[in-house]
Amino acid sequence: MHTSTFAPKDKELRRQALIDAANSVFAERGFDAATTREIAERAGCAEGLIHRYFTGKRGLLLAILDNRSPTIGHEFGAGLEDTDRVQTEIEQIVLHDIEAKWEKRDFMRVCVSQAAIDPELGAAIRDLIQQRQAAVIAARLQKHQDAGRIRLDVDIEAIANVLSGVGFSAGFMQRIAFGLSRDEAVRIAREAARAIARGISADGERRKETP
Repeated sequence: MHTSTFAPKDKELRRQALIDAANSVFAERGFDAATTREIAERAGCAEGLIHRYFTGKRGLLLAILDNRSPTIGHEFGAGLEDTDRVQTEIEQIVLHDIEAKWEKRDFMRVCVSQAAIDPELGAAIRDLIQQRQAAVIAARLQKHQDAGRIRLDVDIEAIANVLSGVGFSAGFMQRIAFGLSRDEAVRIAREAARAIARGISADGERRKETP
């Protein structure tokens, strides 16, 4: 097993090593089966530091979310291409989200299972992860609304949250939790995307959309 080595006085390095180790152990073993002892060993730290810095496993999970949150928007937006069609935009958003959920599926299982029983953790996931992703989606949809491709009466923020929900449903619930194939999850997401695009597009843009 690989362990990290660094100057004992460097608190930030120790703290980050524990966060990185917890991220790996939670993904491999699940939250309940993971132990602070294994996390500490993998980080090359004393187990007592977990309680000192994070007050336990729950605090470590919150720290992982906080550590990831600054890059969430950039990472999500980086996988999207510029387009002048609403339907294409919405399809690529939900399809990109499906793949992102699959890549992070082990950690997603941990977060979703714990959020279901821990309202504070659920709120943290909403604020640190989901809302940042929704903000990226909203910014992209806003460009289409400003260009006259999305009707002015459409609530862009609401639609961004709906699309985030479609990505979660098809990418996590359908594909990971329920075991649907990738092709079936993609089919569901595409149909949802097309329906949403038709519903929010301006008249001229709607005529261009694929049936």
